[in-house]
Amino acid sequence: MSKLPVPIIGVILVFLTLVPVSCTRPDNSMINNKVSSQLLTQVNLRKAQIASPTPDRLTMMKGMGMNVDNMGIQRVFIHLNQPLNQPQIKELQTMGVTLYLDSWIPPVGSHPTGYLVADVPVDKLPELTKKDYVISLETAELQLQPQNQTQPQ
Repeated sequence: MSKLPVPIIGVILVFLTLVPVSCTRPDNSMINNKVSSQLLTQVNLRKAQIASPTPDRLTMMKGMGMNVDNMGIQRVFIHLNQPLNQPQIKELQTMGVTLYLDSWIPPVGSHPTGYLVADVPVDKLPELTKKDYVISLETAELQLQPQNQTQPQ
């Protein structure tokens, strides 16, 4: 049996002190085939930060590209077979979901679902997963930055 090098053990111990136990356990109310693992991780980080704010966790969340201005809101891609109809829109808005209807991308080619961007209260995500018309949910939190800024103009 090989032993882990001391620096790796230190990194693991630091990580475990930054992520509370409640954050390492999955939120059973959202475990189904509709929620991506990355979304579940981000939601659990938000809940942990709300319950027990720490600067280290906040830094980690920023490093993951998450918007940390409002811990109670998660930006998601809602995957659907077709655009939402008016009763579905009203239902989601009543839940406190902010829909960006102009972001709708329809199913195309080998992609069987379309999607739209929405801001969802973290406590409403389990309820959203129960909607028959919602195929899946993924995080839309990644803030992309230009990577090639050295090209001449």
